[in-house]
Amino acid sequence: MTKPCYNCNKDSAEELYNYPICESCKSKLKLLTSATIKKYNDKDPEEYSKEIQRRLDQIEKEYINKKIKLLSVKEKILK
Repeated sequence: MTKPCYNCNKDSAEELYNYPICESCKSKLKLLTSATIKKYNDKDPEEYSKEIQRRLDQIEKEYINKKIKLLSVKEKILK
């Protein structure tokens, strides 16, 4: 079953972390290779894991802040 790519809306049969994504958009993400991740993780696995989680948490907070702002605007437009 194909779904539209989350980014460009092209049909895509592939999903990445539950997001439909086409090959073109996937290549533009420039995902890290396993070798690169291993290199950084081998230096200090615990610290690397914490840093990745810290970045995910930060992105989540930014997303929530932006969503709240836009929902506020939307609510005020509809009044």
